[in-house]
Amino acid sequence: MSGHIDTVPDNNCLNCSESVSGNYCSNCGQKLQPTKLPLRIYLEDTVETLFNVDNRVFKTLKDLFLRPGKITKEYISGHRATYLPPLRIYISLSILYFFLAIITESTQVFLVNLSADQYDSSFGKLIQTAMFVLVPIFALITKWHHKKRDGYYVEYLIFSLHIHSIWFVLLTISIVATWSYTYFGIEEGSLFYYLIAVVQILERSLFMIYFVIYLKRVFDNTWWKTFLKTFGILFLYLIALLAVITPYLLIMNKGS
Repeated sequence: MSGHIDTVPDNNCLNCSESVSGNYCSNCGQKLQPTKLPLRIYLEDTVETLFNVDNRVFKTLKDLFLRPGKITKEYISGHRATYLPPLRIYISLSILYFFLAIITESTQVFLVNLSADQYDSSFGKLIQTAMFVLVPIFALITKWHHKKRDGYYVEYLIFSLHIHSIWFVLLTISIVATWSYTYFGIEEGSLFYYLIAVVQILERSLFMIYFVIYLKRVFDNTWWKTFLKTFGILFLYLIALLAVITPYLLIMNKGS
């Protein structure tokens, strides 16, 4: 590798010029690397940044699913070194979801599967992409439902990123379950057909239950207020979704 990569002069950080004794600069945190690198090294660094597998990965995924609300509360309170950053979780899981959606040619829109004769497949891709826009909107909606709570917008954005990360995992499960019908040639009425149907039903119902528990544990509302706020948040979220897709529907109808 040394024959292809220039050395770093005097082992000084290229970002702040401080002397570096290890692999990272103690002053600014930048990795000690030369300016000229082969493509392979750049790709390895990119993969490492997005999918850095350490103990935090397993701790984050375990608590995210098995201890609803814990990660968000810990992160908001400043206990952040234990878990992966919310944006990294969201980006990593969304990449996995979109990759599977593309290779399986899924027309899934959130928790609903659209048949090819209902809409053009690009409609499904539009909604899937719109989730990136809807994350900050979801945070605003959640903040509006907690107007009496003294909190910054970024706290609700962290909450939104965690919730959507969970949603991406469930959507991924739904895509795989739906794709398996065709790939494995599962016949209607067979045992596997009903097993997959049960998985999809559980995926939808468990998210609603999970969301209620998550919302209560993060914001410490009573159960009654939590149920009301769940309904309000998801209702306004649906309106936001319709606001995103309506222009597309109008254009599509004019074209037909």
